Amino acid sequence: MADTIECSTHGRCLTTYVCRHLPGESAGLGFNRDEPTDEDPYPDAWCDDCEIIREGAGGWNEESEKLVKLRVLCSGCYERAHIRHTKTDVTLEDLSDLRWKCRTCEEWHTGPALDFGYDEPEYWGPEHAAADRKAKLLPKFLRKKPKTFLTKDFCAIDGEYFFVRGLIHLPIIGTGETFRWGVWGSLSRENFEKLLAMDEDPKRTELPAMFSWLSTRIPEYPDTLNLKMHAYIQPLGDRQHFLLQPSDHPLAQGYHHGISAERVKEIMMNRLRKE
Repeated sequence: MADTIECSTHGRCLTTYVCRHLPGESAGLGFNRDEPTDEDPYPDAWCDDCEIIREGAGGWNEESEKLVKLRVLCSGCYERAHIRHTKTDVTLEDLSDLRWKCRTCEEWHTGPALDFGYDEPEYWGPEHAAADRKAKLLPKFLRKKPKTFLTKDFCAIDGEYFFVRGLIHLPIIGTGETFRWGVWGSLSRENFEKLLAMDEDPKRTELPAMFSWLSTRIPEYPDTLNLKMHAYIQPLGDRQHFLLQPSDHPLAQGYHHGISAERVKEIMMNRLRKE
């Protein structure tokens, strides 16, 4: 049985080995390895500088192994390092001259736009907005707990369907940056009420991950409704993070394997032309 390691981020995972330059927050250093196989899905990996040492010594031998120091990573961190350090033909720096107008602040910005979001879940309609407005017009002493409401972070519909707002982070290949979709995910009544009650409690981060169905349609992908994910509760002031379960869906593929800077530009051009 392959060796495993406990990771604070990814839990119990396979043990992998990389050169000392690849862990951490560095990016774009190159990611060299032998071709993965079924028997060895995570072969040892090293950066471009260590590749120069390996080539100069004529391959892996006693001389090169003295100079290249290895670090242990879990397989989840290994995959993230692979995304950060893989070099691409188009980089985020190539998008630095793009100018675009933000629909929120109405100001012009330069560089890549890495955040796009939705103000309500897919299932929120005009009739729900009307019920929400009506409830808010009542004097406070007459207000009961509304069955239908929408805030910047929480939504309930008819006292039966419950949603929380959060972020899906897509790592951008060759960088330490992420592209962020601000979306909504469903929660069970129990988890929704628990999270709502602790909305201003610093201890909310102690809550376990909560199962969720993606409740936002993102038109840049095939239908995204009801993709399986989990909401990971973040510190006060931060939106929850959604972890997509692995699948063949392009959004899940982007979450687990990263997206290119070219794809970021494609989304930007599509979105900003419409806005």
